Amino acid sequence: MASKSRITDTFQQRKTRSSGTASSSSKPYTKTKPAKKGVAKPSTSKKEDDEDHKTLKEFDLNWEYGPCMGITRMERWKRADKHGLNPPESVKDMIEQHQKEKSYTECLWHEYNIL
Repeated sequence: MASKSRITDTFQQRKTRSSGTASSSSKPYTKTKPAKKGVAKPSTSKKEDDEDHKTLKEFDLNWEYGPCMGITRMERWKRADKHGLNPPESVKDMIEQHQKEKSYTECLWHEYNIL
């Protein structure tokens, strides 16, 4: 009977160069970038950022705190607080922590023109 052929039998085998040390072949090579001096790493992770943006989106979509077109989130939060609507303190904290990032300070529709 003829022996069964395997798919690996059809490919040419290559000889690999061994370096003589087992440790070099067992660890995969990963290139890492050196840390830049004087540059602070962000304190939040991607998951935390996603959760923050979800909370801010919910704040934007909640009409209980009034309209949000044409004003920043902080202006809206302060207006809602002034009128006793009890906006979430967590939203204010997020905005204050990321004052220089538009994704935190501006509402969802800040790029759309007001009619």
